[in-house]
Amino acid sequence: MKIKTILSGCITGILFTILFPLTTILINNHLNLPVYNELIYRITGSTICTSGITIFLYCSYMFIKIGGGTPAPIEPPKELVIKGIYRFTRNPIYIGYFLILLGEFFIFGYLLLLFYFIAMLVFMQIYVVYIEEPKLKKRFGEAYKDYMKNVPRWLKI
Repeated sequence: MKIKTILSGCITGILFTILFPLTTILINNHLNLPVYNELIYRITGSTICTSGITIFLYCSYMFIKIGGGTPAPIEPPKELVIKGIYRFTRNPIYIGYFLILLGEFFIFGYLLLLFYFIAMLVFMQIYVVYIEEPKLKKRFGEAYKDYMKNVPRWLKI
């Protein structure tokens, strides 16, 4: 794996899961918005966040091991990954990110972190539908189209 790929992935992760939430916390404080700070919320948030990190790491491993690439857009998987958790959702790595962000809201309790989480849900839905999926259809052709027919974008409920 190239150092450029590792750095790109780390920078992206730090931006979206640490720096943007930290900025959100600072704005929350500046605007004097509510903070929910109960032990049960922190315990719940830690569990949710740990689940998200675990999913993210598992998916990253699958991209490297099976896909021959990484989650970083500069070195995407060369093979379509449809095993493991990818049999149940086409986007588990994003679900991992969502769980991390939701966990951060519960851990720290800042109201704007909840709005940041919701904004990221909306942004990622738009990104996946209009940017990522068309690229994957082009890269993997019929295999990806079949995958789309059989596996939900997010979760089957």
